[in-house]
Amino acid sequence: MSYSATIAAPDGRPALTGAVMAALPGALQPSTVTCAEVAIQDTAAWTGVLPPDMSTTLTLEEMASVLLAAWETAADVLPAATCDVTTMRWAGPPTVELRVSAEGPHDQPRANLDTLINLSEAGPTDRSSLPEMAVTITVSPMLADTERRQVLRRALVRMLQGFGYVEADEHLLT
Repeated sequence: MSYSATIAAPDGRPALTGAVMAALPGALQPSTVTCAEVAIQDTAAWTGVLPPDMSTTLTLEEMASVLLAAWETAADVLPAATCDVTTMRWAGPPTVELRVSAEGPHDQPRANLDTLINLSEAGPTDRSSLPEMAVTITVSPMLADTERRQVLRRALVRMLQGFGYVEADEHLLT
């Protein structure tokens, strides 16, 4: 099952979409898979939706907030809507993938993340700008809010360091 919603600019162009998906266990898929995604569809349209003095470039804290909301949706909201999570049995270690990427039309070069996220807050990098970064963690999806935020902070630091921001530390994200 899936659901998506779109925020459109005043002229009707899609600016931002949010989508969630849950694949329930069955004969071909013995485990539950959930996903939550937020995507800026058109940066010009997104600019038209926001207040005039607001930047379309996310801070690291804003990026963390988006990832946290997606994680909570995929790990808590979707499973609770589809089954009794207190009686779920794990087929394997639960994993969470946190990914940020700059996507676009397949016939055009991908944008770099630093056009969408202020990565300078993470300090200098030893690489050129990247179109995506991700980190996968193995963790119980049933975490208290405070614990999920701590795990997210550590995971984001690991992701940033793994993609060249070697001075990134947990103090970046409050």
